[in-house]
Amino acid sequence: MNKKKTQLRKHRPTAEQWRFMLIFGLPPLLLFTFFTVVPMIQAAYTSLFDYSGYGDMTWVGLDNYRTILTDSVFHQAVINDVLILIFKTIIVLVLSVLFAVSITRLRFKKAETNFLRFIYYLPNILSVVVIAKVWKYFFDLELFSVVSGLETPENGWVGTYPLPIITFVASWCGVGAFMIILIAAINNIPKERYEAAELDGAGQFRQLFNITLPAVLPQIRYIAITIITSLVPSNMNFVKLFIGEAESSGFMVMGLYEYNNAFTYYKLGYANAAAVLLMFIVLILSYTLNYGITRKERQ
Repeated sequence: MNKKKTQLRKHRPTAEQWRFMLIFGLPPLLLFTFFTVVPMIQAAYTSLFDYSGYGDMTWVGLDNYRTILTDSVFHQAVINDVLILIFKTIIVLVLSVLFAVSITRLRFKKAETNFLRFIYYLPNILSVVVIAKVWKYFFDLELFSVVSGLETPENGWVGTYPLPIITFVASWCGVGAFMIILIAAINNIPKERYEAAELDGAGQFRQLFNITLPAVLPQIRYIAITIITSLVPSNMNFVKLFIGEAESSGFMVMGLYEYNNAFTYYKLGYANAAAVLLMFIVLILSYTLNYGITRKERQ
């Protein structure tokens, strides 16, 4: 019993550690609470009212949620976001791993490596508006038809295939930053592992699946969860820039569904109800993915 008490005393923070935590930990906690937690609570509260953002608030209870769950536009928005999420995650992870492995494991010269890093990271430097406009012009001016040799559809490439195009452009934007994270992780893998594998006759692909990928699973988990948590604003931005008023075109995502109801139809309570539902969807997806990858790491 005395040993346990002694161990607990040893693990207790000292007065200096408490001061350090208060100085450097309390301000971020207060800012996070004020800018994140408080708005979430306010959104959940106003979702129970018929509220335009101005004037009186009328209590409706769970009516906003019932209406949303029976709205076919919301259903389609969820489906579109989930499809973008699935294909974007696959594309970003595959390309990030491919580029990171090629830069770290292939014998490029230093100048070539720096050039490739810059080219791959370039989309992360550019504004989303610039990227969307450039790609929109690429498809609208029928340059894609010239390059691919395919005939332009009657409604244009963006109007006919909005989901694949938005998924491709959104994925292209995220590869560079995640590639840098994977490069740092791969460089921390002891070289002795690769040397021992080569002595055992393991080729590059076997080294990739038996050494590299298991070692960078924590970074892969971080990348996947980051893609999920940034799903709403990124998809909304691209849809807004590529298509504009998506509801008239039949293409909708969850972020734009909330935006339209809040700032076009002035149904702020209804939009906040959609935001609360979306928060739960993102939490469930993040938890499921995190649990799956963490379990794989422990095996």
